[in-house]
Amino acid sequence: MNLLRRSAPIFILVLLMLVPRVGEQLASSKGALKLTKDVGVQVGVKPISIDFSWSGRTSGAEAFLVVYQSTSSRFQLSQTLRSGPSGSPLALSRPRSLALLATSHGYQLSSHIFSDISCGANCAGVYPVELRIANSQTGVTLGQVIVGVPYFPSSSAITAPLGVAPILQMQLPTPTKQLRTALSRLSSSAAASTISLAGSVGTSVATQKEYARMLASSGSHQHVVSPYASLAPNCSNVVQSPLIGLESRLKLSGQINGTTSRTAVLPQSPTRLELGELHRDKIYTTVVPDGVLSQLASVLSVSDPAYVRGLGLTVLGSSRQLSTEFANANTPGGYQRLLADLAQFYFQAPAQSGRVATMEIDLTTPAQVVDTTTVLDRLQATPMFRMMTAATAATLPSSQISQSDLRLASAPRGHCAITSKTVSKGLTRLGALASADTGSRSGLEGLVGLAQLATSGNKTIDRRAMLLLDQQERALLAQVQLVGSKTITLTSHNVSVPLTLSSKLPFPIGVQLSIRSSEITFPKGSKRVIKLSRGTATVSLPVVVKALGTFAASAVVSAPNGAVLVTSNLTVHSTGFSTVGVVLTVGAALVLATWWVRTARHHRKKTSD
Repeated sequence: MNLLRRSAPIFILVLLMLVPRVGEQLASSKGALKLTKDVGVQVGVKPISIDFSWSGRTSGAEAFLVVYQSTSSRFQLSQTLRSGPSGSPLALSRPRSLALLATSHGYQLSSHIFSDISCGANCAGVYPVELRIANSQTGVTLGQVIVGVPYFPSSSAITAPLGVAPILQMQLPTPTKQLRTALSRLSSSAAASTISLAGSVGTSVATQKEYARMLASSGSHQHVVSPYASLAPNCSNVVQSPLIGLESRLKLSGQINGTTSRTAVLPQSPTRLELGELHRDKIYTTVVPDGVLSQLASVLSVSDPAYVRGLGLTVLGSSRQLSTEFANANTPGGYQRLLADLAQFYFQAPAQSGRVATMEIDLTTPAQVVDTTTVLDRLQATPMFRMMTAATAATLPSSQISQSDLRLASAPRGHCAITSKTVSKGLTRLGALASADTGSRSGLEGLVGLAQLATSGNKTIDRRAMLLLDQQERALLAQVQLVGSKTITLTSHNVSVPLTLSSKLPFPIGVQLSIRSSEITFPKGSKRVIKLSRGTATVSLPVVVKALGTFAASAVVSAPNGAVLVTSNLTVHSTGFSTVGVVLTVGAALVLATWWVRTARHHRKKTSD
């Protein structure tokens, strides 16, 4: 007994020395576990195969799978993939040594684990499957990763495929050879007939039209009539200029795309005024973010198109979560997350037709276009889904609601302040040019597009469009000039002053010419209206000069809206006599003559005396 008491401190000391070493060994055994290939959809009794990489020790390590109860909602699936599953496992596979799983590209574990789930034909669903690596001696988990795996007992279990409507929102500021190649590949892809396109390519309307023609060459794409560049949330800016309002953006988008598609993609819930603009433009389908669906109407669902009686409008909701997952689909495990989420969409009502998952995908680089094409083709090849355009989605059987069910703001949306002086001046000049243009305004289409891009809310595109708008407007205005001598000599008090205007603009204009000076009056008005195509035109303004001498004046060319287009400084030399001057001169001469005559007579009288 005494020996045990004396030995106890020694045993405790040894244990204290060994525990850190064991902890260090366990820590050094742990590593990074990553999936290297997507699992995909599991059908029937074929084995599930998982490819992965492992950076920890392989000696004494083994891998196995754990399957948990299928998730009942998209929210539960998201929580499970983020925080781990809850509840007891449904099945565990037999552990396999990592040394036996090694391949040329990492490791691969195959298992018939879904055969161990005994639920018959009712087994279809999205199952959380956990790949776990553990120490074979202690059972301590060294690494784990969880994925959502869609499972069908047989291929015949897929009854009513889920509609998937991707809308590609392109904001590609710089056209390049790589971009042309990427868009060409997109246009010829297997999923081409299901693509809905919106947004812009480049900052030039001519470039945009070129790419629109290229993408529509197969005749299979749907070009969504959406704003050429999206309005900033919660504002419309029509106070600054109607040329950047919603109606103008919709009109320009239709002209650029050259399409009769009747779908508009909006970044927020439309107001009553905006719905009126859509209706006037014969747009009967609108896509809004799922975050505002409940604001628009409590009965709306992201998966069910809703037809609004009385407006002839179909409302589709785009899922922000699906959009994010789609954008990350080419990252490790990213496509599997998208696949699982879409499958959960499907399993919420697997036998119901007319259900559709709509998502918007932002594309800002050629690489994203290439990645998106790959994902679209993979979804197209999945029997669980039916890829479709937004226009097709709007024709599916849908719920119907009345116009009174919509909660619409009756007042116009608040106007965003234009803080950039360059943009503000650009909009003013653009308004003047548009006011002066007496043609179809097609010559200003490029400037209108730049103005819409400069106020789109995309900082990268905004800056470039702003500079181009300023440069191109100045270049246009330089083509309107007052020509001829800037020095005018008036030899009479009542004459006409000629003004000659030259225009090299690619469109006809109607403007006002006027002279401003405090030394001149205008008996027939100081303004003249002139209409001019290319070339020169001269008008004459009758003037009355108040005084002799040299004084300054200015000739002004104004647009019909009052904005000044051109100002030219003039120097006026007045050498003629006015009526007052003539009277004073004659009077002075008479007085002088009278004085001279009287003086001469008085002098002769003195001489004779």
